Amino acid sequence: MKKSTAIILGIIIIILIGVLGYFLLKPAKKTDAMIFKEEYEALNNTERSNGKLYNNVSIPVDNPIKIVSVSEAIDVLDMDKAILYVGAEWCPWCRNAVPVLFDAAKEENIDTIYYLDLDDDKSVYTVVDGKATLTKEGSVAYYDLLKKLDKELTQYTLEDEKGKEIKVDEKRIYMPDVFAIKNGKVISSHVGTVDLDKNQSAYDPLSDKQKEELKKIYKEMFSSVLNDDTCNEKNCN
Repeated sequence: MKKSTAIILGIIIIILIGVLGYFLLKPAKKTDAMIFKEEYEALNNTERSNGKLYNNVSIPVDNPIKIVSVSEAIDVLDMDKAILYVGAEWCPWCRNAVPVLFDAAKEENIDTIYYLDLDDDKSVYTVVDGKATLTKEGSVAYYDLLKKLDKELTQYTLEDEKGKEIKVDEKRIYMPDVFAIKNGKVISSHVGTVDLDKNQSAYDPLSDKQKEELKKIYKEMFSSVLNDDTCNEKNCN
């Protein structure tokens, strides 16, 4: 009897140790901030298909990123106060913009930046016989987003082999694009980074002066969102 009890207790202990070990060794679920950091830093010191080297970035672990889908981004545009960043880890302009964006957010106490990567949802056009040809249709949510942001967007254009500009019958969200939202409206947006110097490409790091110029733009955007001044039909307080 004692022997049977000891065996049962031994089995229970083994099971408990196994369960405890599972939870202790189970990898922690990655946060959006961790995923963002890994995606952007994974391209450091790697080469693009065009032979250009990706510009290196260092993303803080405690970055304010919250990843959203296209449908969720539409909801973000209806928020009282929000910052939406549209970009991608392979975009050289985005890689230069993100560290500055995070510095500005930290200085202005912005604790959440909604991040949208459109790679899987956007339409794709190529130039065929001198005309813009749709080769991949965008998702329904993508076209809904274009309608929502219509006033903020510019006409989409492509270039043929000779550098001739080809217009596309569609507007485009160019990257990086940062939108400041207040009371369900986009009150300001900024696409790209800043003017580059002669012989400086998007793959080259921004100078300290350029970083400060871009940070000032972002900080003004953030400040306009955080400002609690309200307006009515008669006056602004």
